[in-house]
Amino acid sequence: MNAGRPSPAPRAIVAYSWAAASAVAFAGMSFCAHVASAHAHWTTTGAVRCLVGAIVAYGVARARGAATRVHDRRGIWLRSIAGTSAMLFTFYALGTPLPLGDAVTLFNLTPIFLALLGPVLLRERAGRRVWIAVPLCMAGLVLIVRPEIVVGAGALAGAVAAVGAALSSTFAYALLRRMGNESPEAVALHFSLFAAAVLSALALLHIGAPPAATVGWMLGAGVMGGFAQLALTRAYAMERAARVAPIGYLNVVVSALLGALALQEWPSARAVAGMALIVSGGLVVTLAGKVVR
Repeated sequence: MNAGRPSPAPRAIVAYSWAAASAVAFAGMSFCAHVASAHAHWTTTGAVRCLVGAIVAYGVARARGAATRVHDRRGIWLRSIAGTSAMLFTFYALGTPLPLGDAVTLFNLTPIFLALLGPVLLRERAGRRVWIAVPLCMAGLVLIVRPEIVVGAGALAGAVAAVGAALSSTFAYALLRRMGNESPEAVALHFSLFAAAVLSALALLHIGAPPAATVGWMLGAGVMGGFAQLALTRAYAMERAARVAPIGYLNVVVSALLGALALQEWPSARAVAGMALIVSGGLVVTLAGKVVR
């Protein structure tokens, strides 16, 4: 009898809800960082985001009475290194002329990388549909990146960095899944402090006093990023990576809307087609993830 044990279905719904909240918050973070990077070096924006994220993680931990100490030392250092690499790529990409919607779409190649590497990293199979998803995403990648080659080297470098962020995030998310018993606040705090230290050291090479409005955008990126990280950590601790990750495509929709409406970064028909192909590939992976544990 399993009368006293919670049904797995509500647990999955909670995990998906956390993932959706994380996606929306990450979209807000990317928007704030993209705006801030127009008037401040991307390392400074990234450092502020991580410092504020650490404060958010610690504050939430104190409010919930959650532990801030991590037991899996090796796992947390590997996760923090992978996450910091993703941060470096992410904020570099957001600081280039690459449109916000394009950048966030490329960040969200992570589910495809997770599906491909899942059998090795997590011993989780995504099913045969992944071989349909991969060509769709690769075609979408070409459609998005090709216009940036015409725009200029800065946007192309941003596109390459965005793909690097997605690959780095793949390893970070896989490690999150393997550290399911750790407190989300503890994982987010350790990662944020480590990333803040690295980005702050790099920011010292570009010392400058940003305008007050820019500082506000940086703080906004930090608050949203901090809450997004906590929500994402909780989602990955509760459900399979290949199932949770594709919900992040909500991030693409929100970011594209913010970029178009607030920044006038209206995507071309080719870019929209590329976004649609990548999102379609993610949806295929979502269906493929519905396999028995």
